[in-house]
Amino acid sequence: MKLVVLGGAGSQALYGIRDLLNHESIFDEIVISSRNIERNKKVVAELNSPKVSAAQVDVTDKDALYEVIKDCDVVANCTGPYHLFAYDIIDTTIKAGKHYIDFCDDIEAFNHIFESDLPKRAKEKGLSMIMGLGASPGFLSVLACSANERYFDSINEAIFYFATDEKEPGGPAVLGHMLECIHNAPYIEDGVKKNEPSFLREWDFDFGKPYGVRKVSRIGHPEVFTFPRYIPNIENVSVRFSLEPTSAYEGFKKIGLSGLTSEQELNIKGTPISPRDFALAVLVAQKSSRKEMSEEELKEFLKGVTACAAAEIHGKKDGQDRVYIGRVAGNMAPLTAVPLIIGAEMLGKGKVTKTGIMVPEEAIENADEFVKETIRRIRNDGFGFAVNEELTVIDEF
Repeated sequence: MKLVVLGGAGSQALYGIRDLLNHESIFDEIVISSRNIERNKKVVAELNSPKVSAAQVDVTDKDALYEVIKDCDVVANCTGPYHLFAYDIIDTTIKAGKHYIDFCDDIEAFNHIFESDLPKRAKEKGLSMIMGLGASPGFLSVLACSANERYFDSINEAIFYFATDEKEPGGPAVLGHMLECIHNAPYIEDGVKKNEPSFLREWDFDFGKPYGVRKVSRIGHPEVFTFPRYIPNIENVSVRFSLEPTSAYEGFKKIGLSGLTSEQELNIKGTPISPRDFALAVLVAQKSSRKEMSEEELKEFLKGVTACAAAEIHGKKDGQDRVYIGRVAGNMAPLTAVPLIIGAEMLGKGKVTKTGIMVPEEAIENADEFVKETIRRIRNDGFGFAVNEELTVIDEF
């Protein structure tokens, strides 16, 4: 079987491709595709596998994209920002009649695509297409599904948390996405969808070792869209985040509260520029001025915990109130890429039985099995990865 990975030479996608090569996979042909053919060829040479080849494509050229994917079995889209590229890529993939998966974490892209005719067209063609099977949404939200199936009769609240080290791999697109996420943070409260910028309210949350208790604030993230598709009448859903070190969190807090995430253009000495573009340029310049980690330094860095996350669930079982917290500690890059690859293999094997465009919580029918397979694969790839579950049963006398 053939897998085409759009944006396959990117830092996060490569963790997934290496995972594919580390075990017996259903895919015997893997095509790394992006605009930069020289970069693609260099990556192929470094991977040194007969299964892997390079292709050049600009995903905004729909005809060229069609030619690249027309004879594959599954398309894995790792090209962001998703609010700019996902619609046309999914549209072209439907025309080509191929199954699809991505690790989209852009709530604007979810809203745009699910409000369009793409889900209907995918279903009519009998295609299975999964949006957002990465770290979160993805592994973390599927972990919440697993907890629901094991410990609850009903759920009334789900809170998703994550905290990442600012040195985690990622380029300007990640920084730009971060500015978008703190500009507008939707959440569901008492059954009503609301919006507010990040940092207006903060909470303390214990991520466990090594991050411990951190200040967290709401952030705009797709779980507010995806999880209610699994539990339609859930009353409260929110996503909260922090950053490592604390100074990075405080830095983004100052940006957010200063209005520097606005896209409203200002005229600065005759030049129109938005506060967000200015903030992004400063952040990119700051990151570029730091010495880039060598491959060996990056490997050493990733031996430690560089990201923590958690799913907190409130609900009932046999009439008793319960609170579940599943804490995760590891590295964001493999936790983003490996779930995507497992999902791609499931699509190739026909293990995703539903059709249409789905979120992870809808597509993954055996949540507990998926969670365990993700943990096994990440550990086998050589990364530290811990999951700790805590269940509190509340009795009243």
